[in-house]
Formats: sequence, structure tokens, C-alpha cells
Amino acid sequence: MILEFKVDELSVQGAWLKTLYELVDELNCKAQTFMEEKYNTNRNCFAPIRVVKIFGSNSMLSWLKLRMERYNHFIDSLNYQGTFVTTFIDDEQD
Repeated sequence: MILEFKVDELSVQGAWLKTLYELVDELNCKAQTFMEEKYNTNRNCFAPIRVVKIFGSNSMLSWLKLRMERYNHFIDSLNYQGTFVTTFIDDEQD
């Protein structure tokens, strides 16, 4: 079985790719990586797309897909939290 990820290099964090490669290594799966270019309509430019093909057994790739979906959900939940509020407190007493 083959699991394929297409990753937009301009929008994904390096930690996501590192996590993916670490999980592939832990599961003893084989990975093949190559680059493509695709026009990004949001940024009006060509963006590099990293294509990662992972080869392994059905159970290992299913587990890997589940882990990466959970990781994406975790990252998305952190990115869409409320904004931080900063206040200045004046120490001086009048």
C-alpha cells in the first residue's frame, strides 16, 4: 500500500515534516520524496510542493495516517485559539 502526502512548502511548518519523517522511520516504512511546482492562487506565485510517498503495510500506513490527522488537528487547535491579550500595569502610585 502507498500513502501519499502533498505538502505546500510555503504553508506547512518544518515540525510537521520532521514528525512525519520520524514516524516513518519508527514504523520501518520506506519513503520517497520529490518536489513539484504548483501555482498558488492565494499568494499569486509558484510554490514548491513536496510529495512524500510512503510504502508499507496497510496497518502501519493506517496508523501513520491517523497519527498525522491527530497531529494536524492539534496544530489547528493551537493556531485558532483566541488571541493573546497584553496589558500594561503601571506600578507608579500617585
